Amino acid sequence: MSSPKDSATAPLPPPPSRPGNPRVFLAFFLVPLLLGLGLLASAWIFPAHYADQSGQGLSTHFLSGSFDDPYHAASALRASPTRLTQQTPVGPAWLLADLAHAAGSGGEAPQILLLRSPLVAPPVCWLLDSRKAGPLTALDFRAGILGYTAAIPSGTAAADQVMCQLDQVIPGLLSIEQWQSPAVAAATAHHAHALGLLEGGLLVLAAFIAAIALTTRDHMYVLLTCWVLCNLRLGAWALGWDHLWLGHLLSPRELIWSRQLTLLLSFTTTWLLFTRLFQQSLGAAMFRRLQRIGLAFSALLLLPLATPSYEIFQAASFLAAWAGTALVATILIHALFSFTTRSLFWHTLGVCLAAGILVTGLILIALGRSALFGTWLAVGLFLACNLLVALAAANRTREDRQMRLRQRNELIAHDSLSPLGLFTLGATRHFEHLNPNARTMLQIQSDLEIPALSWSAFFPDVDWVAVSLATEQGRDTEIHQHGADPKAPTRSFLLRATLAGSRIEGSLQDVTARTETLRNLRLMTDHDALTNTLNRRGIEDAMQTAIEDLQASGTPCSLSFLSLDHLKRVNDLFGHSAGDQLLQLACDRLKYALNEQQKLGRIGSDEFIILFPRIRAREARRIAQDMLDSLNSSPFYVGDRAFQIKSAMGLIDLDVRMRPKDAIAAATRACRDARKQHQDIVLYEENAHELFDHINELRVFEQLEQGAPPDDIYLAMQPIMSLRHPLQTLNFEVLLRVRSDGEHPLQTQKIIQAAEDSGMITMIDKWVFSTALQWMAKHQLKLGQTQQVNINLSGVSLNDDRFIDMLFGILNQQPQLTRRLCVEITEGVALQDLERTRQFMRRLQRMGARVALDDFGAGYTSFSYLKELPADTIKIDGTLIRDMLSSEANIAIVNSIVDLAHNLGMECIAEWVEDVATLRTLAEMGVDYVQGYAISAARTPSDILAHDNILPLISNPAAQAYIEELSGRRI
Repeated sequence: MSSPKDSATAPLPPPPSRPGNPRVFLAFFLVPLLLGLGLLASAWIFPAHYADQSGQGLSTHFLSGSFDDPYHAASALRASPTRLTQQTPVGPAWLLADLAHAAGSGGEAPQILLLRSPLVAPPVCWLLDSRKAGPLTALDFRAGILGYTAAIPSGTAAADQVMCQLDQVIPGLLSIEQWQSPAVAAATAHHAHALGLLEGGLLVLAAFIAAIALTTRDHMYVLLTCWVLCNLRLGAWALGWDHLWLGHLLSPRELIWSRQLTLLLSFTTTWLLFTRLFQQSLGAAMFRRLQRIGLAFSALLLLPLATPSYEIFQAASFLAAWAGTALVATILIHALFSFTTRSLFWHTLGVCLAAGILVTGLILIALGRSALFGTWLAVGLFLACNLLVALAAANRTREDRQMRLRQRNELIAHDSLSPLGLFTLGATRHFEHLNPNARTMLQIQSDLEIPALSWSAFFPDVDWVAVSLATEQGRDTEIHQHGADPKAPTRSFLLRATLAGSRIEGSLQDVTARTETLRNLRLMTDHDALTNTLNRRGIEDAMQTAIEDLQASGTPCSLSFLSLDHLKRVNDLFGHSAGDQLLQLACDRLKYALNEQQKLGRIGSDEFIILFPRIRAREARRIAQDMLDSLNSSPFYVGDRAFQIKSAMGLIDLDVRMRPKDAIAAATRACRDARKQHQDIVLYEENAHELFDHINELRVFEQLEQGAPPDDIYLAMQPIMSLRHPLQTLNFEVLLRVRSDGEHPLQTQKIIQAAEDSGMITMIDKWVFSTALQWMAKHQLKLGQTQQVNINLSGVSLNDDRFIDMLFGILNQQPQLTRRLCVEITEGVALQDLERTRQFMRRLQRMGARVALDDFGAGYTSFSYLKELPADTIKIDGTLIRDMLSSEANIAIVNSIVDLAHNLGMECIAEWVEDVATLRTLAEMGVDYVQGYAISAARTPSDILAHDNILPLISNPAAQAYIEELSGRRI
């Protein structure tokens, strides 16, 4: 995000000159046009300095191989056919050519022999007289721009043949020509001028582009310079002049390496130049694809450098030519159809023409069709093509510069008008630039010097690398300004920044209002609007933090549950407005007793949680007692009315195994115990058995919630004996039992009570029914004597519609076993909603199950309602049975219940039968079934499966004898 130092004073680029200005028209249009017309006219009108001249090709005999002496070679050569040119392999070779006419005859100009092949070592040649075997005259061949030349010495007029011994470095065409000396000089000068024009033009162009590259530091110009230099060598190779370099002759070995490097560098620079030149029009995907293709071919072209094989070099040359042509054609065609401006279109079209002419010329020259181009025409076209590509690159750079200028102007406008505060920091982290909005945000006067201001004067130090990384990932970094006035509200900003060398470009967005709004919303989320205390969410978050501290470092923490009395009565009698004011007054008293670390939260209408971090429950008891004394000792005045509140509190130590809701449940139990015991506070310390009970209960409930088989509870079966047929049935009641292992064993009644209080009793009932039916299904062949299995159903589950649906789903899975079930419902629960209970009983009975009213006669005068409930069995309350023989009245009550049940067509079961005397009396009354320690205590499922009647399960000898007697009488 580069910005000028001061947007208010940043100079704008000068406006472009208008074409209507006469001076502009003269300088930029008329003068260049006249110069161009003058150059064309001079080329057309003035006579050419160099005339087209050529030598005479000689009919030549060629042989490959070695000979002992020139005479044997001459004899062999005269026997071979003649031709003007010969493709010769690598290695030694001989040629014998017939001279066109004798040298030095008739006052003619001196004759010159020209051997055209730069890839041949300097030849050894002799003049021969074919008519006689005379001595050989050696010739001195020297390398030149046209090839190897040698003058035919005077005094050798009789010689009519020339013979040469050659050493061919690579395969190539060989030919020998006879020239007149002036023609050779003229042709040499002609080619030297052409080569000078080619080298000079391209070197000047390359130097000019390199100078631009050094001044602009634009890598595109560097690449273009390399491309022009490669084209210089490539054009010289195509024209057959690459054995010369800046006036120096290259040896054949050096020439081979030069061509290999030219091939590799030409392809690589062409690929890089054109992909970079048309990168925007190619698009990101096409650019990456062409980059990969070009890189693969460049790597392939390294192969000729690693091997001297000329065949590999030829294959690589062919592949590079076609691959480079295909790459350039693809780029240009794609650019033609995706140009964005008219100027770009015409320059792309010019590059297409230049590339087409360049490729066509190189192909024709390679095919030996160079006669279609004159030397000067070939050089001119080559220079023009390179110039066109250079102009296209310059134009593209000019467009990029114009775009940067436009972007700079847009940046200046954005810097002034942006709602963000834009800034630049130097290496010392002092401000180098601040836009007007940033000055306003930071309350900086307009006449204050920016470099005198440092970042640390406004904000704390930040990790700029982390901020830059967050910015790249699209995330903001929130920072807060520290001001000179500590009472002033803290201002918040969102920071984005990027690293530009040692400088930092960034932006600030003032989010103070948003931060304050979020803070208020967060307070509303975690706080109770009426009392301004934490709500359930807020207090549970605070508890979770305290539990984590306890787990990590053993930091103690205690928790209390506070319940206010009479609040509902105040709401009912005086309205909720009075109740709300009473709550606010009570919270004020509670807050007064707490410090900043201790948290007060409201989780119900009149229920509160107080969190005491870093202190144990025993230490917090004094604070809790002060709070209760404050609430209970003096009345609260709402208007003219005085209200007295009586409160109780449960106080516990947090345990590492607890969750927030578990801790609240434990504190709630302690508060409930306080009310039962008529105390202000009940304390469960860290090692209190009540707290261990609660933790163990929670562990059982969690196992049930997760659907895992609980480890701490199991099923037991207590036999129910029929007094009519004692030994013919083996009925029993399924009972929930808790394992007694460990230092602090659970009690069954406590876990059931806790489950009813917490709503987990439905999970226990589900587990009991599912487990009992699975066990019965697994062992139903061994339960042939079992006609009835009693299972208790809690009142909470009976009033839960979801549980009822789930229960009948379980029963539907085992319809054959449902007929053996007898579901026991407590009498008090059944009478709470007669219609609901009646519908439930009938639904069970339609499935074949039986229904028993449990604890019948315990505290209710329910005889009149018995006829309303379609029960199958009445289970007489155990307290009546246990104390039955202590008075005649008890016997009469039990007897009347038995008679009533029989009169209504129901059976009756007497539980808590603990002695034989009671058993005899019940049998005489006509009770149908009995259950109790006199018969058997609860047994394991394996004990039930081990016997087919009840007699082996009875441990009391007197009871055994009476049952045998009773069984004999029944028979």
